[in-house]
Amino acid sequence: MGKIIMQTTQKDKRLARRLSPELAAAIRPAMEAATGLRLRGGRFEIYNVMEAVYSVYRDWKHRKIAKRSARALAGQLGIAERKGMTSIRVLIEAVLPNANHKQKSRWVRALEYIYSRDVPATKLRQFARRHDGLAGCARAAVEIKRKRRRSLRDFPEGDWGD
Repeated sequence: MGKIIMQTTQKDKRLARRLSPELAAAIRPAMEAATGLRLRGGRFEIYNVMEAVYSVYRDWKHRKIAKRSARALAGQLGIAERKGMTSIRVLIEAVLPNANHKQKSRWVRALEYIYSRDVPATKLRQFARRHDGLAGCARAAVEIKRKRRRSLRDFPEGDWGD
């Protein structure tokens, strides 16, 4: 167990060296939550990470620096930016780079939906619980506005395999 902690700590130190001090300080809570997720891996630990990412995103939006900060973060970490990539996606890519891409997409849609409902970061869990978790929030976002049209013939089970 001590070996895992050492590896994670060394990885965080390498990440901190690549980031500017301002960005490192901004995403530190999210990185710490992600470290907790890797160490404990509990069923609901992802909510700690999502709360931290959402909190950073809300702070950036409030200060009107979300796009600029996300671009800087992506550039410093070597995250490939694609057209239409949101600041939330960049944060999730930075904090959980090895997660499944479909799962990251679901988290992004869920956090976008939660932000569109102007939910404070402290109420994220309660809001998600009322909407059947993060997957339910992502589904609600799709009902409001789809990112892309998919035929039911190609995907009869839906967009995500819940």
